[in-house]
Amino acid sequence: MDVRRSGLLVPGPLALILALATIAICWSLNPWFDFWRDAFSDFGVEKACCSLIYNLGLIISGAMMLLYSLGILRASATRIESFSSGLLFTASIFLMLIGVFPGGTRPHTFVSTWFFVQSFMGFASLGCGILESGDMLLGLLTCLPSAIAIPTALIVDSTVGWPSAAVAEAAGISVIAVSLISSTLHYINRGAGFPIRASLRSP
Repeated sequence: MDVRRSGLLVPGPLALILALATIAICWSLNPWFDFWRDAFSDFGVEKACCSLIYNLGLIISGAMMLLYSLGILRASATRIESFSSGLLFTASIFLMLIGVFPGGTRPHTFVSTWFFVQSFMGFASLGCGILESGDMLLGLLTCLPSAIAIPTALIVDSTVGWPSAAVAEAAGISVIAVSLISSTLHYINRGAGFPIRASLRSP
């Protein structure tokens, strides 16, 4: 399959931008928010100003990530990449469900936790697939942050503890951002759905 046809990869970076913009907008609309005490999910509760912005932003970001996971499937060159697309597909559904079940609802903790877990698993395996295809630099940058995210989070939680849910969420988002950007650059190298090629492919 010609990976140039896999334009479904484009929504991946756009989903990240939309999610970050959603958080920034909601933060500006809710001056009571304390990064060191609260959770980003507090933007989605009824008492928050314009909670619909936060919840819809996550639902749309999740839908865009779902398209990205399908783009990974179309552009995959290895079985591991294909497998990782299924994990990222599931993570995308959990991201949408965070908007459907905002903070304070019964399923919220479950869907938000598993969004991060599935994302880490998906990008860790995707990085392994990229490594198998021969791109060492971007494969490691995609794999390693996500692979160490869960054990690192558990170590922090069991020792010093997280100052707030928002700090933990920001750390998780940062890991996902690094893995997403690295994997996207890999597919730019392969001409997957973008009109340009990068020059970062490892020898």
